[in-house]
Amino acid sequence: MKNMPFKHTLLSTAIFAAISSFSFQAHAQETEAEIAATENSSIEKVTVTARRKSETLVEIPMAISSVSAMEIADRNYTSATDLFRTLAGAAMPRGQLILRGLSGGNDTTPDTTATFVDDIPFVFNNLSDVERVEVLRGPQGTLYGSNAIGGTVRIITKKPVLDEFELFGSMQAGAEQDVDGYDSNISLGVNIPLVDETLALRVNGNLEHDVLPFVNMNSGLQSDIDRGFLRSQLLWQVADDLNVIFGFARTEYRDRGAALGDRSKPGYYYDYNLTENVDAPHGYDVEFFTVDCDPNAERPACMSGSAPIAKSGVPEKYQIWERLDPWYESSNNLYTLNINDDNFFNFASLAYAGSFRKFKTDSLDNWTRLDADDMFLTWIINDDYYEETTHELRFQNIDATDPLSWTVGVFYDEVESENKPNLQNQYHEGGDRAAAIAYNWWWGIDVAALGQETFGNPQHNWNYGVIRDYYRELALFADVAYTFDLGAGGELELNGGVRRFDLEDEFVDTDAGIWTTFYGPWERQTSTTGGQEDGNRYKLSASWRPQDNLSVYGLYSEGYRPGGNNGPLAGSCVDDPKAGERKARYTSDSIENYELGLKASVLDRKFDFAAAVYQIDWTDIKTSIYMDTCGFSYTANAGEAVSRGFEFESTAYITSDLKATLNTSYTRSTIEKDNPAIGAEKGDDMTMVPEWNAYLALDQGFEVFGKQASVRADWTYYGEYKTHFNTRPEDVVPSYNYFNVSGRYEVSDDVRLSVHLNNVFDKEAVKYKNARSRSVDNTTAQQYIEYLEGRNITIRMDYTFY
Repeated sequence: MKNMPFKHTLLSTAIFAAISSFSFQAHAQETEAEIAATENSSIEKVTVTARRKSETLVEIPMAISSVSAMEIADRNYTSATDLFRTLAGAAMPRGQLILRGLSGGNDTTPDTTATFVDDIPFVFNNLSDVERVEVLRGPQGTLYGSNAIGGTVRIITKKPVLDEFELFGSMQAGAEQDVDGYDSNISLGVNIPLVDETLALRVNGNLEHDVLPFVNMNSGLQSDIDRGFLRSQLLWQVADDLNVIFGFARTEYRDRGAALGDRSKPGYYYDYNLTENVDAPHGYDVEFFTVDCDPNAERPACMSGSAPIAKSGVPEKYQIWERLDPWYESSNNLYTLNINDDNFFNFASLAYAGSFRKFKTDSLDNWTRLDADDMFLTWIINDDYYEETTHELRFQNIDATDPLSWTVGVFYDEVESENKPNLQNQYHEGGDRAAAIAYNWWWGIDVAALGQETFGNPQHNWNYGVIRDYYRELALFADVAYTFDLGAGGELELNGGVRRFDLEDEFVDTDAGIWTTFYGPWERQTSTTGGQEDGNRYKLSASWRPQDNLSVYGLYSEGYRPGGNNGPLAGSCVDDPKAGERKARYTSDSIENYELGLKASVLDRKFDFAAAVYQIDWTDIKTSIYMDTCGFSYTANAGEAVSRGFEFESTAYITSDLKATLNTSYTRSTIEKDNPAIGAEKGDDMTMVPEWNAYLALDQGFEVFGKQASVRADWTYYGEYKTHFNTRPEDVVPSYNYFNVSGRYEVSDDVRLSVHLNNVFDKEAVKYKNARSRSVDNTTAQQYIEYLEGRNITIRMDYTFY
């Protein structure tokens, strides 16, 4: 292994000193009373299946967090994104989890973590009717495949119960300081035994409504989000050691308005005078001029001279101004099949997880501001879908007590969509006035004539379609471990894994109109790209467990994100400075992770903790490149990076009713080679990632009128981070922290009430901000911003009836 990490670092010295100290302490304290106290140890009683088999957290030689259904309810986590904020080494600037500093560029959604729901690769974060959530840190390229370079999230749902009728659900309502309206979240589920000890059905649904703080002062629309899902699982217990689960899930999502604020100060806006002239294009001569604003005035105040100001009383930071409101809708139908045979011909256990899904999305993007300086309306309608099929079949040794354990399997993923003629269509405001303005503005094209001749619609100026989009991944994987009995020295486990992957893709698209690849807006262009790629990813680990409450491990693991194809280069981007670096195809990137870890339960098993230090070498980084002059992006392999860090997570049982949780991390992720495509220079810190984050919580249980109750207080801290290379002041997010409290009361065996007060001190903080343009002279582009939620309160009721 090249460039062996931590050779002379203070962190490695500290870890090995801790190993010696805790190993001695564990031997000294090994008493019958301590063994009986195992009930108090979260490490010992939490069982996870991160390595596709049941193990305790101590046994697994990797950094992993597990959150149970009870904790999810107590903390009022309705989405996995709520949980991510509490993890050591985690960042989440815009909803997608980034672990160990692997952001890779200026994009907030780099897809460096993979999500599996019941062993199906499926990005779905709703935590209604969930058994537990496991977060595996570091590359998981051998067992979990592509896109798991930073880690993997495993969501395990509750399964049908054969012998028990159950009606369950929750209701909650919330409100936020200075934000009109109320949030709501309603879940309802039922478990029905159908055939005694043979067949059972579990159905669960959820509806969620989120009111966002941002208000378009032109239209009066306050942004909001609606989410919903329905999940059903039919369990067939074929035999004692064989079961089959048929599943169906439908998810729906809709949002209206802007999800980000805008603090730009344009200083002026464009306006025009039209003079009738029968000889001019579309019958008008056009004179453009600017209207000056107070240079300190933000966009809504600046534009108030030409448009109404709606919903007065909205705090300035939540005001935006746009001529059109965007919207987005999506739906997903997912069919799943899980088969588990614990004794397959007395040879191995068998597990199969297969799925088929159809994803559909429609949306409207407002381009009036960026393409027309708000002088006429222009917008894009998106219409997309894809179908995806996945299969995973794996075999494992049957005897869990055997020192030799192994897993072998095959994985197949196919994503395909064809005949999408209307993936994107751009339109503009109709009539001679708008056509005259567009012709005389920088467009320089008679868009009405273009639309009529090319599309039969004078308001239609561009079309982008996909004839075929195909991706296929086939992988074979194996994982083998052997545990040596060292007698008084405990156990030593040696583990190795490999994944052989083969990728194939094909992409055929077509476009016509003003943004075509070539300078011929009247002609339709078609392009075809595709390719193949294969490779191996490895894992090696050694784990010493001197006692069942202590382990130390060393780990080497690899990961990758699959390569693919870019579409055609838009004609408006030909002269962009970054267009020359664009290639038709990009390849998979590569991750190498070196890690040392320590897990222990000490002080009579009242203090559980896990610590890890790591170094990650990242090459051929798959990065989204934004072309500032035309507003399009492409993907490239851009540069190298190294991430080093330390993670610590712990739980302390101070008394039988008082528990403390402390998670913290240090992350230093830097660019190792100049990368002009993303504006990064050697030595630059990676974007989106704070150096420090921390989470501290106290849980106190007690009785009230003979009923169980609890209170919880937690504190979260994020250090400063930037959201863009080639940084502007508008790209730097200052450090922030906030404080939450909550309480729960068991009204009866069936009903629980809880109250959750977040950001108790109503601290104003920024979670994300980014200047869309790198030029300080660009007064049109947005200065995006998202705020930490103000003081907000949620009342929740959970119920379960048998």
